[in-house]
Amino acid sequence: MHGPDADDNELAALRDAFPGYRFRRRFVRGTLCYQAESRTAEPRPSALRDAMASDAPLAAARSPAVLAAMLAAAAGRPVRLRAAAVAAAYRDRQLTVKQCAAMFGVSRTTIMKFLAAEGVAVRRPGRDLDERAVAAAYRDDRLSLHECAVRFGISERRVAAVLDRQGVPRRPVGRPPCRQPGSTGTM
Repeated sequence: MHGPDADDNELAALRDAFPGYRFRRRFVRGTLCYQAESRTAEPRPSALRDAMASDAPLAAARSPAVLAAMLAAAAGRPVRLRAAAVAAAYRDRQLTVKQCAAMFGVSRTTIMKFLAAEGVAVRRPGRDLDERAVAAAYRDDRLSLHECAVRFGISERRVAAVLDRQGVPRRPVGRPPCRQPGSTGTM
């Protein structure tokens, strides 16, 4: 619930938690934002203060909670991980579970738990795989197992299994023999 009283209480809580900052509510392009500007320790003459005002660290967010998390992260404090933030990174930004784990500094298992809590279905690589397209790419386009795996976003082992199911014979391992210019390839 937001309103003048709730916002004042949240700003007061921010002021208590981060005494080195000055907090304000501002409208930025028609959107209510909360700003935090660091305070300088020593008083300065007004000309010097005005010249340095643009250099002062400034943070802005749409909610006091997000602003507090930003300031806590900047100060090196642990920030409580939110399931909604994990779900948004995974679902909206199309990050993988491994990328989310690296971004938030937690394990993949933790990311999976947060996604389950938010009701987000985990993407499985190659779930809707067109096996005929994989076989055609290998057989007709002469792609290697590795190239097929990269193109379709699956492992080389999975490509080999698809080729076996589709009855496509595997080519010998290694580079194909080089053809001599002008030779027809028949004896």
